[in-house]
Amino acid sequence: MKVTTNNPKQNNTPSFKFNPLIWSAANVEQRVMVNKAIMDAGVDVPIVMMSNNKEERRERATRIGLTWVLAFATPFVTLPLTNRLAMKHIAKLTTKFTAKESKLINLSNGCLKNKEETEKGIAALAEKLNIDFSAPLNRACGDYEKLRQKMINAKMAVLSFDYLFTAGVMGGLAYWNVWYTKKKTGRDGFAAEFEMADKTVIDKRAESYKKYENLRRGIFLTGLALLTLSPLLIKRGLSSNTPGKFNDFIKKNAALFDYNDGIWMRRVPFMATMAAGYTGVVMASRNSTELRDSCSRMALLFPSYFVGDLVIGSVFGIISDTLLKTNIINKKQPNKLWYKIFPQTTRIENLAGKSQVIQACLFWLNIATLACSIGFGVPYVLNKIIRHDVKKDAEKLGQKKPETIFTQRQRDIINKLLKHHTM
Repeated sequence: MKVTTNNPKQNNTPSFKFNPLIWSAANVEQRVMVNKAIMDAGVDVPIVMMSNNKEERRERATRIGLTWVLAFATPFVTLPLTNRLAMKHIAKLTTKFTAKESKLINLSNGCLKNKEETEKGIAALAEKLNIDFSAPLNRACGDYEKLRQKMINAKMAVLSFDYLFTAGVMGGLAYWNVWYTKKKTGRDGFAAEFEMADKTVIDKRAESYKKYENLRRGIFLTGLALLTLSPLLIKRGLSSNTPGKFNDFIKKNAALFDYNDGIWMRRVPFMATMAAGYTGVVMASRNSTELRDSCSRMALLFPSYFVGDLVIGSVFGIISDTLLKTNIINKKQPNKLWYKIFPQTTRIENLAGKSQVIQACLFWLNIATLACSIGFGVPYVLNKIIRHDVKKDAEKLGQKKPETIFTQRQRDIINKLLKHHTM
């Protein structure tokens, strides 16, 4: 028996299919991971460009580049792999690794509230993907409640692995940079400072931080462990059939932890992943200046990165509706303070005509505005703070700021030449 039902969404094929501007904007808008990947690239390129020296540039390029690949590119490989492994070995709903029924894991968490919702959700997904999910149902003895519990186990296992892998590697790369810079240059301290003062000053600034290395590493690992285990809370609330504030809250918000198309992580779990990963970056700091630099970047980047696009989009939409007479702002807003201050826009795929074209243009302008303001503005301010801190400590240790345009390495070479000449 093939599990299917009528799916009205199948008839709503977007009319902008062959318009590259609107098509690209609409697809990126729906997929938070793709959206953030594009914005991340726009932010990170100027951040690397504005590094103070080649060692800082190498560190930032290595960490940012590999993080970008691991966070945004590897899900194409890791998520299909872990999805299939979870369906076969954890849920035990498929017998073959290549079984197309593994796509059952694409079922929204919102459909796993109870067995009735699960039955409806599976029927809709079967029709959408044109896949017969009778085999997984038979392996659950035809019991939708049993199948629901198995699906929750599989989906939470995938989420835990994704948390551990992405956040762990992101934080781990910061520690790898510290180790490699020390091995390559023989120097301690924040790489951004290497050409701002003599080695003795930079090493002195890093001395007090060495004794707290294990404590800071423990903080990162603890945060990573808590993040990895957090899906157990979702599992507990979602799988329970007992009403209660906690269980009801989890079931109401469980869909926030879905993966679009089984691959694209949503905004909330992605924020949690980046926060845990960036904790490793902060904890790997080599002195108080680097700690402040990393904390400032996180404090400024995260609100801009995850909320800034919503705020800018709202402002652009209001201006467009007022001046250009479009219909971009969604007229059906929840009755909450946030939506009253910053009413959200209608999705591009649900707009038409002039409103759709203008909103597609505003969408890309939104991303460009955020990328430029964060990518150039934040490093500009923080680089000034770094120079001020180094100058202050250098003066305390009796080293005056060099009145020369040469870097420390160039000055060392000149001193050697002069010494050789006088001999």
